[in-house]
Amino acid sequence: MEKLAIHGGPKAKATPYNTPNRYGDEERTLLNRVLDSGRLMGTDGMVADFETEVAQAFNVKHVIMVTSGTAALHTALCALGVSEGDEVITNPMTDMGTTAAILAQHAIPIFADINPHTRLICPDSVRKLITYRTKVIITVHMSGLSCDMDTFMNIGLESGVKILEDCAQGHGGTFGGCYLGTIGDAGGFSMNESKQMSSGDGGFITTNDDDTAHIARLFRDKTYVRDRKINRGEQPISFFAPNYRPTGLQAAVGIAQLHKLEALVARRAAIVKRYYQELGDLPHFELPHITSGSQPSYWPLAAQYTGDTPTRDKLADALRAEGVRLDTGMAAVNNILHTELIQKKKYYPLTDTVPSFWRDTIYDPGACPNVDALTQTCLRLPVDERFTDEDINQTIVAVKKVWRYYFG
Repeated sequence: MEKLAIHGGPKAKATPYNTPNRYGDEERTLLNRVLDSGRLMGTDGMVADFETEVAQAFNVKHVIMVTSGTAALHTALCALGVSEGDEVITNPMTDMGTTAAILAQHAIPIFADINPHTRLICPDSVRKLITYRTKVIITVHMSGLSCDMDTFMNIGLESGVKILEDCAQGHGGTFGGCYLGTIGDAGGFSMNESKQMSSGDGGFITTNDDDTAHIARLFRDKTYVRDRKINRGEQPISFFAPNYRPTGLQAAVGIAQLHKLEALVARRAAIVKRYYQELGDLPHFELPHITSGSQPSYWPLAAQYTGDTPTRDKLADALRAEGVRLDTGMAAVNNILHTELIQKKKYYPLTDTVPSFWRDTIYDPGACPNVDALTQTCLRLPVDERFTDEDINQTIVAVKKVWRYYFG
């Protein structure tokens, strides 16, 4: 039996993962174009170019660029008609930005469980939570895996509830031949450093509805009407809205990143295909079921350890000692239901006063057992388009080595 690295043996993954700078000549060229223009601010220019290119690439009618994924979801919720006291259903295994966007609109987050096999929000759980106050369902395409959008669109039609796709991790993924973010009533994307398309920070909304797009464009810019028909001092300010206006610098980098997206998605799919082919039969090691008719835009792949001994954490320590880049958390917060924000409805930092719209809501911390089970057993395999074939070879060898030691 080969000695594990954690016990003093040689590492199976002895070399660092190949992760060269993701930004290059095209980003520099477009950034210089913005700088040479002498104008970084404004939703015309490079920002408008970004929106046009993304709309064409994703085959969607409208794209509205904003400053972050959280801003994208907040803007979309407003544009879809969410107001104070409305309920928005999502799941608690997501980035905090999903919940923050709901609360920012003074709406009430309602948490559905996930399907344990797909690792995605469960339609049956959602159906049980719909009430007369439900306005929107946010389908989180977690880790770039597509939710069953046919089922969710049918739920929307049956209930009159709108569907917002959280595509923060889903750039370039598809369902039924359509890009994620173009199927529901709107989509919200992030472009922070970890995403398939990065502008350092940034985001955008997608929609095929003219009215939704119009409201979103107003909402991102304090409702300012940016044309020469409005004289300075005469802005009508038609409703409350923040400033989520992006800069031309973000747009420039975003365009260059868009041009790399197709190759990125294909390379990540090739990496994950090897994981399924070469690790899929390991005992106590369950890979996610992929929604029928979908093509994911993969992030780190969430395997689930289904054994009892050794513990998940012991396996994770052994894999890391072998040199595998491994995570055991699905997001920054394993289960948002367990946070002080939700359990104490801690909306403000310096007072315990609960806003009136949220006062009567009670959250059961055990309401999403499948989320808890996954976060306690998850082993996320590394996926990055920059990895070499040898990186993947060594990662697979390392996983098999650890599994042979513990399971024969």
